[in-house]
Parts: sequence; C-alpha cells; structure tokens
Amino acid sequence: MKFRYAIIVLLAAFLLAACNFTLASDITPPPNYVSPTPMPTLGALYPASAPDVQNGAAIFAERCAPCHGVTGLGDGPQSMQLPVTVPGIGLPEIAQSASPAQWYKIVSQGNLDRFMPPFAGVLSEQDRWDVIAYVLTLHTKPDQLAQGKSLFESNCADCAGKFADQEKMSALSEADLVRIVKNGEGDIPAFGKNFTDDEASAVAAYIRTLTFAPPLTPTPMAATVSTESAAAVSETPEAATGSGSAPEATPMPGKGIVNGTIELAGGTVPAGLTVTLHGFDHAQDQTTGPQEVLTLTATSAADGSYAFENVDIPINRIFVAEVDFGGIKFQSDFGAVKEETAQITLPAVKLYESSEDISLLSMDQVHIYPDFATAGSVQFYEIYAFSNKSDKAVVISTDGTSIPFIKIPANAQSVGYEAGQDSASFVSADKGVAVVPSDKPYSIIAFFTLPYEKKLEIAQPFALDTSSVILLFPEGIKVQSDQLTSRGVQSFQNVSYEEFSSGGLKAGDTLAFTISGQPKTSSASATAPNTTQSLLIGAGILGVALIGAGAWLYFRDRNADESDEDENEFDSSDEVMDAILALDDLHRAGKISDAAYRKRRDELKEILKEMV
Repeated sequence: MKFRYAIIVLLAAFLLAACNFTLASDITPPPNYVSPTPMPTLGALYPASAPDVQNGAAIFAERCAPCHGVTGLGDGPQSMQLPVTVPGIGLPEIAQSASPAQWYKIVSQGNLDRFMPPFAGVLSEQDRWDVIAYVLTLHTKPDQLAQGKSLFESNCADCAGKFADQEKMSALSEADLVRIVKNGEGDIPAFGKNFTDDEASAVAAYIRTLTFAPPLTPTPMAATVSTESAAAVSETPEAATGSGSAPEATPMPGKGIVNGTIELAGGTVPAGLTVTLHGFDHAQDQTTGPQEVLTLTATSAADGSYAFENVDIPINRIFVAEVDFGGIKFQSDFGAVKEETAQITLPAVKLYESSEDISLLSMDQVHIYPDFATAGSVQFYEIYAFSNKSDKAVVISTDGTSIPFIKIPANAQSVGYEAGQDSASFVSADKGVAVVPSDKPYSIIAFFTLPYEKKLEIAQPFALDTSSVILLFPEGIKVQSDQLTSRGVQSFQNVSYEEFSSGGLKAGDTLAFTISGQPKTSSASATAPNTTQSLLIGAGILGVALIGAGAWLYFRDRNADESDEDENEFDSSDEVMDAILALDDLHRAGKISDAAYRKRRDELKEILKEMV
C-alpha cells in the first residue's frame, strides 16, 4: 500500500519513542573512537569487476541473514538481541532509494549507532560489492524483471551499453534510474516517458541486473525437486507414519533428510498431524528473492517428530515446516542448507489451542495522527499496539473489510488496514489471521478519511480495554476534549506537533474530541493512499514465515538497581544498557524527576563509553 513515507516515519518514530527504544539514538562513540575504516581508505566507490550475485548470496546467508533475515526484512534470529530495529533492506521503499555506493560505505565502515560491525577487514572489496548486488535483488520478482526486460528491449534496444559503466551505475539508486528512464539524461533518451510508475520501476530493476556478472551454469545439485523425488518422499514407507518416532535413514547421493519436532503448549501433541515442508531457492540467474520450489507432506509420529527423506538439499536452500492445527497454520523458523550438509533439523513447530475470544488480547497503546494535506477532508492514521499474553492463539475473524477489535468513527470513508512493519508476525488461519502468544507486541495501522471544513467532531470508539491513547496534531489545529491532556509540543522532521494523551479507556468507551483550524505547516509529501484500499492483512503476513512481516525488536522487563552508583557496579556493557532502558522506563512513567533522570543517565552513558 502506498503510504506517505514521511507520515510512516513519523508514526514509527513516535511509536518507538513510547516504548523501550530510546537507547540507540543516545549512544555515541567513545571520545577516542576511530572508525575502523575511515573514508580515505575506502578506495573507489564502484566495483573493479562486475558483481557476482551468486557469491553475494552465499556471503549474505552467512554474514548478514542472522540479523537482516533471509529476505532482508530485518527479522533475522539475532535481531532480537539488538536494542535497535534492523532496517528492512529487502523492502522496495528502502532498496529503491539506496545507491550501491551508499551501501558499500555502510558495509565497509559499519554503523556503530545501529550496532552494525564494519566488514572491511572481513570481506574483500569485491565480496562487499557482491553482497550489495545480491541485496539489491531481494525486493524484485521474476515477473517484474521479465516485464522490465521486455519494455527496455522494445523501447531502447541500443541502450544496454549506456548502463554498463560500473562507476556511473554504483552512484545511481533505482529511483535515479526511474527518473532517467522517464526524463532521459545525456545521450539516453526519455524512452519511458509514457510508462506507468510500476513499469518504470520494472525497467529500472532490470537495468540494475545489466551490471551483474553472468550467472554460472547451475550444477545438478541446484536443480529443484523432481516429480519422482517428491513422490518418493510422500510414499516412502520409512517416513513418519504416526507411531513411534521418525526413523533415521541414509540419504541417497545428492539428497538429504529434513526433520524436526512439533510441540503443543500445555499439552501432548496428537499423532498423525500433517506436516508440510516448504523449500525456497533464488532464481538460477540470482536476480530475485526467494521463490518456493518445493512443497512436500509427511505425517508426524507419536512423539511429535517428523522426517522428510531423500530431499534435494542444494547449498542455501531454505526450508520451513508448517502444520495446520485447529484451522491455524503454525510454522517453524527457517533452516538453511550449508556446505556438506546431509541433514537439516528445523526448529520446533510450536502449536497452541485456538480461541476467538478477543478479550484475551491486551491493547497496550493507540497512536492517532491526522493529515490535513487534502482540502475538504482529513486523513487519520492510527497505530494499534497490542499483545497476547494468554496461552491460546487468538483467531481474528475478518470479512476482509474490518477487524473486530478495531472500531472506526462513524461516517469514515476509505477505510483500510495494514500490519505494522515491526509487528510480531501474524499467522494464517482459516477464518482470517491468528495472534499467537508472544512477548513481542503486534501492531496494525488503520487509516480512514473524514470530511473536514474548519471544524470536526470525532467520536473514536474502543472495543478493548486500552491502556493509553496518544494523539499528535500539527500546530495550528485546536483540540478540545474533556478526556485529553496536552503533553506539550514535539518536533518531528522540522514540523511541530502538539501531543495529547488520554488515560485508560474501557471496552465500549468512546474518546470524543473536536478539532478546528488549519495546520501552520502542511504535512503533505506525496500522493494520498489509494482510497479504494481495504483490509491489507493478506499475502504479506499470511504466507510462510519466511515471507512474512518483520519482527518487532523488544526487550523484556528490566529492573533498575539504583542503590549502588559505584563505578564497578556493572559487570558488562549489556548491564549498563539494561540500566539505561530501565531508567527510561521510570522517567516515562513519571517515577523519577527530570533532573535526577538526566544526571543518572549521563553517568550511565559515561560508564558505557569507558566499557566500549
């Protein structure tokens, strides 16, 4: 969905500020810190040889995927250990605005503020260019590249050589290429002036591949599973059949075993569950993200184990196991094939009993932001941050146009919803989606428009008990309500907003407020969202976990120990970081004065700098 980028940045920044995410922006390098790879040592900001995307894929899987995730969504297994969100470099809106040279600098020098290490001393220059070229393929799809190639060759057949210069192309982002395609530049004609935005983006994505090295001829090990091998897995008598445990077997040459277990929270796993194995590869030309190439089924044994035998397991293939239990499709985390691997053991598939009782959900906070960019109407964006601390998976039944626990004001138009980018992953269910128990928050962004002519009375209903409601209104908008308290003026992206808050609201309560006037500075920055959009909790979050939404990085509860301020009170930098976060929590909750908070926080930062 085409949200306004500036608005999403504002919402995300404000939401994170209300949670435990204040540390990263405050940590600065020690006084004598020297960047491991200063700018002068970077050398040329373009590759000496055409980047090898296949080599980049192997490097990414080993060095980058643990944090950035296999598809670049920032949901790698190590991302949960970081005190900052990992950027979704596989998302089009991020990848299309970055040039290879910009990312080469980051990969080479690292980013201390974002806890990214430098790779200049770990990877060669060419390896760094290879992995960057691979990352720039994560947001593309085969059909998009095919369309781009067709349009490019039919409209500018002699242009290929004009986009082969590595130095020039390294400095251009995909957004720059779209501009050139549409407007022309130098000796390049405006051959795409009549292209739609999607067509121009497809051509730009294809043009980027012209700088990649030709792919190697795939070996037999890289072939996808044949019909015969798939049938063999489904019909092999030795596969798990519902009694005993899944047997061990010696794989055939070029084959392997993929196995794992199933767990049921608070209960015993029933035997005979159907396990579906999904396998993902990159396209043979290595210019697109993971594509599903394998789907097999087996039956779990009495102890909850399962095994798929004689499965093709080429290097870097990714496997995910899925079990349909109670109408909910539960999935394992992914497992990736490494060199000389004959067996892949996937993380356990964790099952939960299901419930449709939405009162099991806790609405932790709601953020509301209006946009007055369009005359005669106001566009509202609302972030609902909620959690499931129960022992059941809560099924959210939906008709495709509404969510039962999110209520929209009467007379609202162009209503739509989207899962928050940093939300914990939703799970596909027969009746909609499921929210499994998790310490990570979930989030859904709702948006709608209301007519506005100088004044508007709004009645925002709530379906669940809500701990806190935060509203941001640009300066110039007057807000009147007995239920809201002003918390002063905040500044985001050089625009000032007045912040309002409301205390806890009960299920069935309505937050009523009146707005009037016009903002001093318009928040418009791009085209408004498509007014025909409806529920968008679809393919992006209902597919295999590998393709799903990114994870919300979080920290568990922390307790501050303020009794000892001796310089040796902490054994590690991690303890200092925990103390800073706990201090932030206390200050945010109003349990510590501003003066005491600033003094103690400065002390902790000095301790942290010395440890670093």
